[in-house]
Amino acid sequence: MRPFFAVTFCATALMACSQDSSLSGDDLPVNDTAQVATSLVVDQTTESDQESGTDEIIKSPELVKLEDIWELVASRPGADIGQVFQLFRLKQSLGPRNLACFDPKSEDVCARIVEAISIVGLTEQQVALLLNSLELPHRVIERDCELLPVTEDFVAGRVNLAVAEGLVTGWGSEGSERSYYDGAC
Repeated sequence: MRPFFAVTFCATALMACSQDSSLSGDDLPVNDTAQVATSLVVDQTTESDQESGTDEIIKSPELVKLEDIWELVASRPGADIGQVFQLFRLKQSLGPRNLACFDPKSEDVCARIVEAISIVGLTEQQVALLLNSLELPHRVIERDCELLPVTEDFVAGRVNLAVAEGLVTGWGSEGSERSYYDGAC
């Protein structure tokens, strides 16, 4: 009896294989189980697409503002955002906070970052957000052509700003000879 079942099983399997391969896409028999499985996959895909639409990333207003400022800076002539981020990585690799700004091997990395951003002409608030995002301390030492009282402490890499009518007109980096001043006053 076993040989009979074995032969019958093999013959049935061969016939099934030969029938499936000889049929074209239009001639395939309809299998209800296959349709249910297919529709289940489609329904799961549709549900997962809807779920991913509801899982949107909500950005804080500060982050949106910072992204907008970086886009503005990237579109300005004279700015080199690629260089800014390369220099920022160099600054981070040399040490914590502004240790890199004091290191002679860094070749004035903090001043070069500010130079690559091209901050002159931006508003004081925009520059503050940019410099904070790059972990560069800063302060205004001149506002509307009047020198402000400042401390005489030395902070390597700190950016000293000159501001006139809300716009940055000049800058200098402590510990570096690099600076820019448009001479508005």
